[in-house]
Amino acid sequence: MTNTPHDGSPDLSMLSTLIGAPVVAAERCGWGFENETLLVTLAHGDHLIVQRLAAGPLAAHKLYLGQMLPPRLAAVGITAPRLLATNATANAPYAVREYLPGEPAASRMSTLPGSVLAASAMGTLLPRLAQVSTAGLELSTAWAAPATLAQHAQDMLARCKPLLAASTIAPLVATIAELPGLFAERPAVFAHGDFCPVNALLDGAHVVGLLDLEFARMTDALFDAAWWGWVVRYHHAGRWASAWPKLLAAAGIANDTATNLRIASLQRLRCLEMLDYHAHWRSSGRAAMWAERLQTTLQWQY
Repeated sequence: MTNTPHDGSPDLSMLSTLIGAPVVAAERCGWGFENETLLVTLAHGDHLIVQRLAAGPLAAHKLYLGQMLPPRLAAVGITAPRLLATNATANAPYAVREYLPGEPAASRMSTLPGSVLAASAMGTLLPRLAQVSTAGLELSTAWAAPATLAQHAQDMLARCKPLLAASTIAPLVATIAELPGLFAERPAVFAHGDFCPVNALLDGAHVVGLLDLEFARMTDALFDAAWWGWVVRYHHAGRWASAWPKLLAAAGIANDTATNLRIASLQRLRCLEMLDYHAHWRSSGRAAMWAERLQTTLQWQY
């Protein structure tokens, strides 16, 4: 996926060569922000998804997760798209995966009833995600224990200090210092890593597909819930107050002080991680955006 016609539309000839079958139509998907994603239509009417992967040096690991995780998720009753072809070493690393029909849960966030339905549907997935077998998988363990997370966070903060306002640094230092007390003796489990409405497909009130597995990791069982809550609170603030309790209830997560403290800590450090990621692998503009988001997140109250 290296060329496009001058009008900006996808290059069907290039896509046909990449897939090895005639492509008669292609359109950019309105969801997904990490990768350039195309829905392509083949001559016989079937659909495929083609993604150009961002952060090229990390592409091999992202494709590894995309290959290895769908069968593990299927074992706990969660459908994820299978990879059909990949190339991690191309000038623009890419993946071709199967198309899963369904309505992005993000499209339900425009109404209060829709957001509550999406929250309940996605909440039911969280206990199952925590049961995904990780034996033999190469997953990041930086978030798997308070000590390793504290070191990871300290390293990220050191790298990102030039990008942060002075008023942001002290709360992050305090958050890191609180990790042992908040997460001691809590086991690490599998997490999707980017669990949010844009990465789930719905059919009615049921999730029929979970997309974009490239940020999967070992971490606290609250990680995926925390990130869902962050995305909804930041991007759909008017829906969060009603949708957030529904997600917790569907997942069987207590809505209490201890949970809220852990959620806030995970959200802050995940925003720091996104800042660090974009500063090193994407662009200064995206890094500045995440610095602002982190500052906003530090101001949230539960």
